[in-house]
Parts: sequence; structure tokens; C-alpha cells
Amino acid sequence: MINRKFFTVLLLLCAIMLKAQDQHAVDSLLALLKKHPADTLEVNVLCRLASEYRYNAPEKAMEYADKALQKAENAGFQKGIAKSMHVLGMINMNQANYDKALDYYFRSLKISKELNDKNSISTSNNNIGMVYWNQGKYEKALEYYLTSLKIDEELGNQNGMASSFNNVGLIYWSQGNYDKALDNFMQVITINSQLGDKKGMAGAYCNIGGVNYYKGKMDIAIMFFKKALELYEGLNYMPGMSTTCVNISDVLIEQKKYDEALEFSTRSLNIEKEIGNKAQMCYAYMSIAKNYNDQHLYPKAIANYTQAISIAKEISALKQLSESYKAISDVYQQLKDYKQALKFHQEYTSVKDSILNKESSAQIAEMDAKYNTDKKNKEIELLKKEKEIQVITQAAEKSKSTFIRNSLIGGCAFVLLIALLLYNRNQVKQKANLALEAKNQNIFEQKEQIELQNEELGIKNKEITDSIKYAKRLQEAILPPQALVKRLLPDSFILYKPKDIVSGDFYFVEEWGGKTFVAAVDCTGHGVPGAFMSIVGYNLLNQALNVYGLEKPFLVLNDLNKNISKMLHQSEDDSTVKDGMDICLVSIDPKTNMLEYAGAFNPLWIVRNNRLIPLKADKFPVGAFVGEAMQSFTHNEFQLQAGDMLYLFTDGYADQFGGPAGKKFKYKQLQSMLEQNSDRPVAEQYELFDKTFENWKGSLEQIDDILLIGIKIS
Repeated sequence: MINRKFFTVLLLLCAIMLKAQDQHAVDSLLALLKKHPADTLEVNVLCRLASEYRYNAPEKAMEYADKALQKAENAGFQKGIAKSMHVLGMINMNQANYDKALDYYFRSLKISKELNDKNSISTSNNNIGMVYWNQGKYEKALEYYLTSLKIDEELGNQNGMASSFNNVGLIYWSQGNYDKALDNFMQVITINSQLGDKKGMAGAYCNIGGVNYYKGKMDIAIMFFKKALELYEGLNYMPGMSTTCVNISDVLIEQKKYDEALEFSTRSLNIEKEIGNKAQMCYAYMSIAKNYNDQHLYPKAIANYTQAISIAKEISALKQLSESYKAISDVYQQLKDYKQALKFHQEYTSVKDSILNKESSAQIAEMDAKYNTDKKNKEIELLKKEKEIQVITQAAEKSKSTFIRNSLIGGCAFVLLIALLLYNRNQVKQKANLALEAKNQNIFEQKEQIELQNEELGIKNKEITDSIKYAKRLQEAILPPQALVKRLLPDSFILYKPKDIVSGDFYFVEEWGGKTFVAAVDCTGHGVPGAFMSIVGYNLLNQALNVYGLEKPFLVLNDLNKNISKMLHQSEDDSTVKDGMDICLVSIDPKTNMLEYAGAFNPLWIVRNNRLIPLKADKFPVGAFVGEAMQSFTHNEFQLQAGDMLYLFTDGYADQFGGPAGKKFKYKQLQSMLEQNSDRPVAEQYELFDKTFENWKGSLEQIDDILLIGIKIS
């Protein structure tokens, strides 16, 4: 039976500047402190020194932070006072002194609000949430996490958003809502992969591993945990290494690999003793105890659970205390010592009730709904004001109408009297005038109706165009950022020309398993329908790599093939609908220059020494297999050489009509152009291919989205 111990891995991700002590940074800061003793600079340097020391030497960290606070108060430096209190809060939180941590965080938050320092306000809310989370007060934690997330969204602070999404995911995880937890962790993956944040990616791997552990998917869990540990070790990030080691230990225990598990849990305990993090020390003892319990070494299990209980009581860590009480009660029950088993089970129930009371879930749902509807409150208030104005206006109009009506009645009576006197003389002329007036009125009304319809059409067209332009911004947001493309593909170009405002073509660049993945994708249709499919395709590609960890292009396409139909609810009743995509997907190992490729209709062209080498695609698309047997894509490998040019493309370039005779450009002409110009610098190739396309198209309409990717191998 799986022990559902709550993983605490990504809690480490969200505090500001969490890392092991960097001695080089410490030396640089001390030198800076001696050279520039000005008050404001000194406060900032002292705060940074305290942050550097807070794991390995918490007493020294406290000394520097106290000194910073004193300097800031003497100088009346309000921002420095807030910063010093924030660092003191971090030091106390790391030592599990939660009451002191909250006191410092709230004092820092108060000053930041007075200064209207939104970044600091967001950070304080986030860290206050972390303290409450550690104490098992989930509803309070969620309240502060969502406040932090809202501020970071307003500021466009992606690092802060990643931290808040992660922490909200942890709350849902603690409540057993794994799907919502995974949704939030996927947001973390998306943001950190765009930022190139290795520590953030490691944390995301840990949390996805943890969700799979809870679901009983041990092989997937340990794969993600070990990937995270590898990244943490590369960064020498000791807190991340420790918590990941505990998580790996728990998985190995489930797999009955006790000796290997003990190595990881002991390694975690030694790290935590070194950095002095008592909250995480509890988890290390608990993992060791579970290991011994599963081997029926009950005295050793009890000794380690007792250690965990003692530390958890000392620091008021309710989660760890609750779990340790439950586990040690189970041990005594196995020993048939029912008196001790009952005693600890009662302790467990008491602590658990204080953590998860009946109101918690309802409060969490209420706060989540409050966050999701908060943006609508102002709109509702505006509507109320508009309604009040409308009532006042209607009253005024009614009064005005009454006056006009009475005036008209008097006027009409007078006119009627005159009309009766002149009736005989003007009857024929009156009839003629009335007929003419009726015709004029009819023409005027028709004109007004046409103008009104034109105005409504103009408004609707503008609304539709504005919506599509907004959709374009959303679609562009999922495309790989230029910084990532430049880092992974330094010698490359991407010619991307949507036919309409939004596009059915998109490109994908990602790093996974030490390899660079690149795709050129053509979704069903173009414009808005194609754009919807492109978002589905991008998310499924991202999921295949970053969630399922598939490292072969043909496996990725097989996964897309399956999940597109599942996601779009395709069935044989929809046999006329072919929702899918053509794709060229490659992975490149930069160390060996080994290329792997799989394609659906879209081939890969390699030009070596001005000679084209085609790698053929399978003659069926991804996703459009309704009513047919699912087919597997072909795995291709090719050894690249320095100077090779890779070209990935969709069909838009070759299918464009133009030229003197208004015919298609065609693949043969495209092939010749690539062969003749492959030895040019990639920037020149981009300009040439773009100019050639525009000249060929001339005044004719662009018929499809255009995507051409060129990559030079070094």
C-alpha cells in the first residue's frame, strides 16, 4: 500500500533567492561592504549576506540581518527596513520558527504597501502563504498565494507567476485534487521552460513525479525525480537535492529496494543537518523509519518516527507531526501493542482535525472562486451605476414627454380650429401634400435603416477583428521565445508568414534529455480554425516531452496521434471531420550530431555540399484516423556533419500561386533554391527566401500559411 506522504519539493522553489551558500558571492559581498559603507548600499549588502548564509550558518545569517535592520532604521531607509524584515522572515521560516517568520513578513508587507512596492507586496504574500502551508493552514495559504498571483499577473512577472502557480498546485495536491494540481504544475513548466530556469524546471519535474507517486505510477515518478536531482546537483542546490533524495527513497521503498532507498534518505538527512532545516529533517527521519518498518525492523522504525515527532513538536510542524503519529500508531498495531497504537492514533486524529476541519475545503473553493471572479466585480459595479443613470434619464425623459404631450394637445386643438375653417379651400392640396410627405418619410426611414445596419455591421466586424487580433497575441505567446531559439539553435532562421491574422502553422523548439527538439507543424485549415488546432498541437507536443518524457520523435508523434482524437472526442460518427496536422519533428544531439526524425506528410530535407538528401515522411497525418486503424510512425536516424543545412517546412511556400503565369511555386523550384543557397549565412538565406516569396506572389493573394525553418549544423 502506498504511503501518501506529502511531498514538499517545490516549496523550495518559491522563496526569494533560495540557494546553497556561494562562497564566491560571499567574498564579493564582503569586499563590496568594505569598499562602499554608505547606509543604503550597506543595508542591501548585509541582506544579501544574510540570504547567502541562511542555510549553512543561520546564526551568522541572523547576525547580518539584524545589523541590516538596525542600519536601515537609523537611516530612516523604509525600503531597507522592509527588506531586512523580509530576510529575517526567511531565516526564521527555514528554521521552522513560523510565528516569528509571520511577524517579520507581516511587518515587511505593511511597509511595502505604504511604499506601493508591488513586487515586494507580491513576494511577502507568497512567503506568508508558504508559512501557513507549512503549518497545515491550507485555506489561509491559498488566500495569500492567489493575492500574490494576481499582483504578478498585473506586473507581468513570470518568475513570480511560476512560484504562485506552483504553490496553488501544492494546495490542491494537499486536498487530493490531483488534476487541478497538475494543471498548475504544467503552468510552471511552461513559464520556466520559456525562461530557461533550470531550478524551476527541476522543481516542476519533482512535483509531476510526486503526483505520479500519489497515483501509484512509480516508474514515471522516479524518472522525474532523478531528472530533477541531476539538475539540482548541477546547480549544487542542497535543499532541492535533499528533498528529492527523500522522494526517491519513498519510491524505492515501494519497489522494495530498501538498501538503495536508505542511501538516498540518509543522504537527505545529512544535508538537512548541515543546512539546519528541521522541517525537512522530519521527512528524512520518516522515510528512514518507513524503510525499517517495511522490513519488519520495528524498533528501528519506532526510534526514527520518535525523532521525527520530537522535531515536529519543537517547530510546530503539524503536517509532519500528523503523519508521524499515524505511522508510529500503525507500527505499534503490527506489534499488537494496542494501547500504544490507540494512544498515537488519538494524537494523530487530534492534529489532523486541527489541519483539515470541515470548513477548509469550502473556504478553499470559495477563495478560488473569489480569485476567478474578482476581475468581474468592477464590471458589475459599473453596470449598477449605468442602471442608476438609466433610471434617472428615463425619469427626465418621461417628464419632458409629458410637457411635450400637453403642448402638442393645445397646439393641435388650435390647428384643428384653423383647419376646420380652411378645410374646404385646401382639401385637395392637403391630400397631395400628405401623400408626398408619406413617400418622403418612407424613403427617410429606409435610409436610416440601411445606415443603422451598416453601422452595426461595422461594429461587429471591428469586434471580430479585435478578437482575432487578441487571439493572435495568445497564439504568439505559445511560440518559443527568441531567446530560447537563439540559445538552442544559434545558427538558424525561421520564416513564418501567417495567411490571416492567426495561423494554422506553428513551430516548436524545446530542450529535453540533452537533445534539441524542433518541429514545423501544419494544422487542419488556416485562420481561426487552424489557430485553435495549433494551440491543441503545441500543448500535446509539450505534454509528450515535459510530462511523459518521450525522447524519440516517432514516439512523440504516436502519442499526438492518440491524444488528438481523444482530446477532440473524435468518433466514427464524425467521419467527415479530419482534425489533424502534418508535421516534421526532429531531435538533435549536440554532442554527437546524431539526428532522429519522424514525419507526417512533411519530409525533412538535408543539404550537404549543395546536394539535397531527403528523409521521407509517412503518408498519413497525425490525428486524422477516425474509423481507421491507428498507424505507428517510422523512426529515422541520420548522422549529421558540420556544415549540413536542415530544412523543415510546411506546404504553403511550394503551393503559392504567382510568377509570370500565375502558377504554383512547386517543390522542385524550392529544392533548387535551397541547394543553390545553402552555403550562405542563415541571415542572408532568410532575406533571400522571404524576398523570393514576395516577388513570386506579387499582387496575388497568399493562399496558405508559410513556415520554413533552416538550421546550420556546427
